[in-house]
Amino acid sequence: MIHGTKQDKILGQEFSVFLSKKLKKKFSFLTIKRIFGGASRETYRVVLKDEDQRTVNFIYRRSQNSSLIETDQKTEYFAYSDFQGTEVPVPRLIALEESSDVLGAPFMVMEELPGKVASPFDKDAYIPHEAEIGQQFWEILGKIASHDLTNSKLRELSEEKTLNNCWKEQLEYWVEVIRKDSLGVEPILEAAIRQLQRSEPLPATRLSIVHGDYRNGNFLFEGKQIIGILDWEMAHIGDPLEDLGWALSEIWCWEKKETPAYLIPREEALNIWAQESKIEINKDSLLWWELFSCVKGLAIWISAGHEFSTGSNTDPVNLFSAWVPGDIHSEIILNKLESLL
Repeated sequence: MIHGTKQDKILGQEFSVFLSKKLKKKFSFLTIKRIFGGASRETYRVVLKDEDQRTVNFIYRRSQNSSLIETDQKTEYFAYSDFQGTEVPVPRLIALEESSDVLGAPFMVMEELPGKVASPFDKDAYIPHEAEIGQQFWEILGKIASHDLTNSKLRELSEEKTLNNCWKEQLEYWVEVIRKDSLGVEPILEAAIRQLQRSEPLPATRLSIVHGDYRNGNFLFEGKQIIGILDWEMAHIGDPLEDLGWALSEIWCWEKKETPAYLIPREEALNIWAQESKIEINKDSLLWWELFSCVKGLAIWISAGHEFSTGSNTDPVNLFSAWVPGDIHSEIILNKLESLL
């Protein structure tokens, strides 16, 4: 049986034709289903049957006309590419198509991995395996931080970075997003921006691949095993403490703040990451990046509200993002600023 809207079915059939030509192997279309929730890509699960009558599942990610995060499709593809065959588990890549002529928008194709994704707001998602998953979660982030950039395709896309300017580049980018999309005055957010501008962190210990959205909710797991790290569209070269600060954010453990990502206690997580990354964590720099993660998060929620209010993207997730996570991040910022007094 073929599932999906009429338009989706046409897309799925065209996809099967593309993949048959790309892989020089005959595929027939079975089903297509939209996976909702992405901020920058439309994601579909496409099920095909190959010439040996075997069922094969693919993930098809295409650019959207309106996106909360403006990133090139090649950025995400090259980030996945850098970790193919490494200890950082990622889906196997199949194809990248940068032209809109083939299926109406640039897209990438990956094999679908088994496992499930939990909501980042579900405090019980990993019970009873939070210890095992937590160990892997922070180890994998450390492996990303220590990954050799010598042959990195993602680095080839990036402008030249220095250890000194990582923080400034990221702060300026997200402040610009806020200035462009904000629908009103944000006094708490502005106070956080001023604090970040006048208290810069130490230079990065090393330049690393930064996932950009490494958190609970962006990995597949099965039982006590992490199967794959997903959603690399915000990946870039920068300070590895940026990813650490984002993953530690209280918004991803709002109901159990002592266990980042609802996994294991903070100090245990930091020790695992430091051992795997071989980076000594400077406390003040990490605090800077944690405050930055709040500013970045609010920038994303503000963009979500802007997209919804202007009718550019009326997905209800944008309304939710602009409201609930935005309020939580504002409270986190206020608490962090008060602690600095």
